[in-house]
Amino acid sequence: MSHADSCRKTLMVFSLLLCCLLAVGCGPAKVPPSDSQQALTLVEKLMGQWKSGATVEELAKMTPPTYVSEDLWKKGVKLTDYKVVGEGEMLGPNVRFKISLKYSGKNGTFTERSFHYLVTTTPALTFFREEG
Repeated sequence: MSHADSCRKTLMVFSLLLCCLLAVGCGPAKVPPSDSQQALTLVEKLMGQWKSGATVEELAKMTPPTYVSEDLWKKGVKLTDYKVVGEGEMLGPNVRFKISLKYSGKNGTFTERSFHYLVTTTPALTFFREEG
């Protein structure tokens, strides 16, 4: 990459950040907390859709859209069963759930693992696997 390309890229990133700051304003954004019961309902709906073969891309096109970040699902892993372990807990504006998944890989072997997921119900419907 030439020096001129590098400068253009830096200027473009800076301009984008400046536009975002101007659009958001200077004060901290106040995101309302998600509703824990609605979040649990969303988890159950999404797990059912995963089991039935729906894709993450299809969910983003629904009304309202649901944004999912789950690598196993994106890779086409077949969910065969799940269990929400315990109750969800508030974590900032999100509801955090521990979910035990039973799934089969492309080679037909079954695996059972638990993951934590962050679910939001406002301002958008989101379902993200917590990494780490």
